[in-house]
Amino acid sequence: MEEEWTANANDAITLSLVRPSASSIDKVASFKPKFTYPIFGEEERIFGYKGLKVNIQFDARNLRPHLSISSSKKFKAVGEVEAVDVKEVLKDYLPGVALQTRSEYEKALKDVRDTWTPPGRLVKTAEKNGETYEIWRGILADPAVKQLIRRIQITALLLIEGGSYIGLDAEGNDDPEDSLARWTVFLVYKKQVGADSTEKNQYLFQGFSTVYDFWMYQQPLSLGSTREANAPIQRKHDDSWELPHGDLDLAKLPRRARISQFLILPPYQGKGVGALLYDTIFDLYMADVFTKEITVEDPNEDFDLLRDICDLKYLRKKVPEFDALKVNNNISIPEKGGLLHNNTQITLSNAAGSSSDGIVDVAKLEEMRVKAKIAPRQFWRLVEMHLMSTLPTSVRPQADDDAESMRPPPPKADQKVYSLWRLLLKQRIYRHNVLILAELETTERIIKLNETVNNVEWEYARILERVQSKPVATNGKRKMDEETDGGDTTSKKARVSDA
Repeated sequence: MEEEWTANANDAITLSLVRPSASSIDKVASFKPKFTYPIFGEEERIFGYKGLKVNIQFDARNLRPHLSISSSKKFKAVGEVEAVDVKEVLKDYLPGVALQTRSEYEKALKDVRDTWTPPGRLVKTAEKNGETYEIWRGILADPAVKQLIRRIQITALLLIEGGSYIGLDAEGNDDPEDSLARWTVFLVYKKQVGADSTEKNQYLFQGFSTVYDFWMYQQPLSLGSTREANAPIQRKHDDSWELPHGDLDLAKLPRRARISQFLILPPYQGKGVGALLYDTIFDLYMADVFTKEITVEDPNEDFDLLRDICDLKYLRKKVPEFDALKVNNNISIPEKGGLLHNNTQITLSNAAGSSSDGIVDVAKLEEMRVKAKIAPRQFWRLVEMHLMSTLPTSVRPQADDDAESMRPPPPKADQKVYSLWRLLLKQRIYRHNVLILAELETTERIIKLNETVNNVEWEYARILERVQSKPVATNGKRKMDEETDGGDTTSKKARVSDA
C-alpha cells in the first residue's frame, strides 16, 4: 500500500519561469529538480498521493514565486498514518508570497512595470549567440537584492548538491547587517528589447552566483619596508603586529573572495552563460586591489570543469610567462636514489640548489599565482594541465585510450620530458594525500599513487580537449577534491581523495 501512495519527489516537482500575457501568464521554461533530499528526506519520497503534481513558478523577471499542488487522489488518514502536508513542508523554504492565490499572483505579475530592471548595479553587457546578456551586482544587505535571492534560494537546494541558504543563522533568521554586507550577489539576465519602445525591456533570469568576502591575514611587513595604501596591517619594532588605530575602513582590508553558490538554470546551460558569469566575477575581483585571492567553496565536478577552462584560458591570454611555460628538460633523472625537492630540483643528496634548476621554477610560478589571485591547489593543477599540453605528441596523454595504445614507442628525449612532468604531478598528489597513503603498505602505496596519477592524466586530457572546443555552463557544489570532464557519468576518477 505504501508504494501505491508514494510519489518520487523529483518527478512530482516542476520548476518554471513565467511571464504575464494578455489573458493569463505564459510559461517561458520549465525544469525538474536534481535533488529533493534537503526538503523531503534521503529517500526523496512523498507519501499520501496519487498523481501528485507540485508546481513552483517564478516570475522570469523579479522571481516572485507561486506554489500550486494538485493530485488525483489523497490518502485518508488511518490512525497516525497520514499524507505528507506538502504545502506545510515547502512553507519553510519559500517566502510567504508563494502561498498567495492564483489570481493574486497573476495580478502581481501584471503590476510589474515595463521599465523594471534587476536590483543592484549593471556591471557587464555582452552579446552571445545573437542574444544580449546583462550581469548585475549587488550586496545582500540591499533589501531588493535580498528579496530576490530569498525567492530563488530554493533552487540552491534543488539543483546544487549540498546547497544551502546564505545570510541566515541556525534559526533561519537574517544574519547581522554587517555580515549581509559581505555577501555579493551576481545576477545574470537575458535582455530582450521591446519592439515598440526602448524602455520596455523583457528580462529573463538565467542564473546567479554569491560571493563572500573573508578577511585575509597576510604576513606583516619586514622592518624598514614601507606600507602600501592597501596594506593597513603594520609591524612594530618589537616584532609584534596590530591593526591601525582609529576608524578602520573594512572595505580596504586585504580579503579573500569565496564563490559560495553558482547556478545557471538547466534550460540555459550549455550556452556559454556560465562562462560569461564566471569570467565577469573573476575580472571584477582581479581589478579590486584589496582582493588578494579568489577561491571556490566546495565546487562540484561540473563547476570544476567550467573553472578549469576559464582559468586556463585566462592565464594563457593574460599572463605571457604562464603561456610560455615548459618542462625544464635540462636536468637529469638519476636511475636510483635521487631526491625530488620542494623546488622540484632533483639531486642525489639532501642539498637543493636554485629554484630555477628544477623541473619548473617554483619561485616564479608563485609570483604568477599571487598576481593571478588563484588559490594554490587550483593554480598548480592549471600548471600541470598547461605543461601537459606542451609535451611532445609521442608521449602526451590522450583521452582516447585506443588512440594512445596505437602510438609507436617514443624517442628517449620525449620519454624523459614526460617522466619529468609526471614526477611533478606525482609529487603534488603524494603531498596532498600523504596521511592517507601513509596508512598503506609500500607496494600498495606505489600502486595506488600511480593509479591516481594515470586517472588524473586522463582527466587533464579531457579538460584540454574542451579548452579547444565549445564553452560550458554549469552550477554548484562538489565532492571535495575530485576532477571530471563534466559530462560523462562513467568518467574515471582519481582514487586518492585529493588529486
